[in-house]
Amino acid sequence: DVHAGVYILKESDRELEAMLISARETALLAQREGQNYMICSQGILELIARERQLQAGLEQAFLRKEFLLYLQFYVDAVTKQVVGGEALSRWNHPQRGLLGPDKFVPLMERENMISRLDYYCLEEVCAFLQDLCSQGVETFFISCNVSRATFAAGDFAQRCLGILGRYHFPRELLESVSVKDMGQTKANMEALMDSGISVALDDFGEGFTSFYDLQKYPVKGLKLDKGLVDGALTPSGRAILRAMIQVGHELGMTILAEGVENDSQAQALVDLKCGVIQGFRYCVPLPDWEA
Repeated sequence: DVHAGVYILKESDRELEAMLISARETALLAQREGQNYMICSQGILELIARERQLQAGLEQAFLRKEFLLYLQFYVDAVTKQVVGGEALSRWNHPQRGLLGPDKFVPLMERENMISRLDYYCLEEVCAFLQDLCSQGVETFFISCNVSRATFAAGDFAQRCLGILGRYHFPRELLESVSVKDMGQTKANMEALMDSGISVALDDFGEGFTSFYDLQKYPVKGLKLDKGLVDGALTPSGRAILRAMIQVGHELGMTILAEGVENDSQAQALVDLKCGVIQGFRYCVPLPDWEA
């Protein structure tokens, strides 16, 4: 594939290098957006400038602990009691305020810094769980999302266990959520599970994960994609969900569903025997101190 950035010359232009940089940055943006070409407009230049600002601040953001731990609760599908939470990241940027992951995770992936965020988040989660346990709360679990690149690394299990060794809490309270990848992933899963951590497949039924992965990987849980939950009220969508949940139960897995936004979806999942649900119907993501 070829992706081009088109810079339209202006009478005020004098610096060739600046024009080439703008064209090159626009070409990279076209590649990320899946476009054959994009024309370098003022809006695109402003977008590129904002990305450069974020890129320049990444290193300092880690040093100043600007990445914050947020939690979105899981609830028991039947009792609706809070049973756990999913760890999420927010960037408290000194100039741009609180940024969601869509603003900085793609940038980190391009800069090969996503693993640093993964381990940073894991450290924050372990500290949170240790603090909860010290207050007598010993049943609240947290799922920690890990990028495919991080999970497939040869030293992933070793680094995770090194972080865990600095904290004290029941290991079953930590769940690692990942998706399919090749190579080292299976061995990493087994090493984590040997230490007591549960491993679940994220976005099951969509994207990267499928029934084939249930044979290939030793996972203990499935997290049903929001796209499946959105179809829970249609005959075909309900049939697909029923089949996935039934397979998960027969394999002894915990079934979680994300993206639940209304009572009708929640009741459909209860009827289908989904164990744990999550979504804006119950709670928006909260900073760790508020959670």
